Amino acid sequence: MTAPSQAEGSGLRLIIGGVLAVGSVFTAVFGFVTLIRTLEAGGYGTPAMRQALLILGSAGAGLGAGVATIIWDISKRYENK
Repeated sequence: MTAPSQAEGSGLRLIIGGVLAVGSVFTAVFGFVTLIRTLEAGGYGTPAMRQALLILGSAGAGLGAGVATIIWDISKRYENK
């Protein structure tokens, strides 16, 4: 038996990508709820609105990182040898 090479997929990498993607979806829902509450309270242009947009931005970045990690792992699993 040999150790897995760099060209093989990693279960840990796949789990990290999945956790990032799912966590980002929950963060996005939280960000949208925060944004809606802030706008309903008349808080347009306030620090609370900027905070809600920052939460949504970080959710998008996390989702992008999660999807990229999953694609990276899948490409490593199925690349031609």
